Amino acid sequence: MAVLLLWPAHGIAAQFGLPKPAAPESTTDSARSPIVVSPASPRAAVSAFFDLSRQGSYEEAALYLEVPSALQSRRAELARRLREVLDQRLWVDLERLSPVAEGDTSDGDVRRDRVGEIAGAGGVSQPVMLRAVRDSSGRHWAFDAATVARIDAWYDALPDAWVRGRLPAALLREGPFNLYLWQWLGMLLALAVSLVLAAVLALAARWLLGQLTARTSSEWDDLMVQRLRGPFRLWLVGVLASPLFGVLGLNVRASSIVAATGRGIVIAAIFWAVLRVITVVQDHLLTGAWATNQPQARTLIPLLARILRVTVGVLALLVVLSQFGYSVSALLAGVGIGGVALALASQKTVEHMFGSVSLAADKVFRVGDYVRIGDLEGTVERIGLRSTSIRTLARTIVRIPNGRLAEERIESFGERDRFFFGHDIGVTYDTTTAQLRQIVDAITARLHEEPTLWTETVIVRTVAFADSAITLRVRAWFEVPDFAAFLAVQHELLLSIREIVETQGSSIAFPSRTVYHVYPGGEDTPAHLPPHAD
Repeated sequence: MAVLLLWPAHGIAAQFGLPKPAAPESTTDSARSPIVVSPASPRAAVSAFFDLSRQGSYEEAALYLEVPSALQSRRAELARRLREVLDQRLWVDLERLSPVAEGDTSDGDVRRDRVGEIAGAGGVSQPVMLRAVRDSSGRHWAFDAATVARIDAWYDALPDAWVRGRLPAALLREGPFNLYLWQWLGMLLALAVSLVLAAVLALAARWLLGQLTARTSSEWDDLMVQRLRGPFRLWLVGVLASPLFGVLGLNVRASSIVAATGRGIVIAAIFWAVLRVITVVQDHLLTGAWATNQPQARTLIPLLARILRVTVGVLALLVVLSQFGYSVSALLAGVGIGGVALALASQKTVEHMFGSVSLAADKVFRVGDYVRIGDLEGTVERIGLRSTSIRTLARTIVRIPNGRLAEERIESFGERDRFFFGHDIGVTYDTTTAQLRQIVDAITARLHEEPTLWTETVIVRTVAFADSAITLRVRAWFEVPDFAAFLAVQHELLLSIREIVETQGSSIAFPSRTVYHVYPGGEDTPAHLPPHAD
């Protein structure tokens, strides 16, 4: 029950002997001024009663009880019983009791103040009242005679009253958090019983579900049963522990914490199960045929699963904390402020993460593809959450942030279904028309000799009379497995084209210029200058 240490104590600090936490500062002048508690006020009387009874000074604590003459011999016992009744049945908020000697006069009763109500026989609420009395010590407030007369009935109705008279005195001593030693031992025993029962029931449930899943052909349901063992056991502990702890007659504060802890355990077990389900679904998708046919899924699925796990974890934390009285709205406000600061500090990282999601969703490329990104060419080696690694032709690694990559023009060679062969062949102007036709026919025939040629479109045509050559345009596509195979086909075709041109009595043209010199006799004599790049 270490969670008891985390429970905030506010107005009931004196009831359980705990230091009172500092009140939050107010912006008003009246709130800043300290409240003066009169020693003769109802608040001071109840606080003194709890302090004295906590110290075991029940005879002195009885001074704050209006005890009839017939019960004077049981003064200390009545004080002890009232303290135990209030611990278990009434959460006394001292801050709501009047701090002035006159008490709370707003209800029109100047003689009595209400502390709270306790459910009596038949569920009828019975008030716990204070009355202003005067004795040898002066005027002060005390629990009135009607309240004192009900103490025995309230005490006998406590759930643990039957066991207190049968336990040795050593076990009736108070321990931490105003719990008796026997209650601490009982909590340890209840926890052990809960763990044992949870283990037995979880084993039986696993065996039963195993019999059912064994009849199916799929494996994911068997994996689901195996991975949910831990969350199911934790859920059983939370469900079984609360009723077992309930028979111990814990005080109001301890009972509230036990109930909140039980609910927190149940909620944590449910969220734990959700996290396990996400992991099982992720593994099932990654090993299935769908992920095999969708290579980008190996990047997208783990990213989405991680986002889901973080979201579920945050929700689980908020819901569990709400069970212990913490303000979820205040936590969310704090998370919101921190989230803004975190978002500003990590906006680039978030941008790159969303860029990776965009790349994976659009299936831009996959590992092993040859790509051109701007002036960069290379093979995709790794697609990470923040960056993508490209292996260049120089065998260096270039890492590009995914946020920037998502905005770039990306040319992927891995997605093409065929490779393009496109060249313009220039032949010299001394080539005759008949030779041109024979060259075109021979090149076309040579292209069709390639088994990988895509035959739907093959272009070999004369397209231009350029400055120094007649241009033949050759266009074809080849269905080869990769770029290396295409280079081999292209190499053989280019050599064959040159051989065809030479066989037909022509030659490949090169840039040249003809200059005509005019002599005084009026005759033009051409002089060929050495070839040079034009």
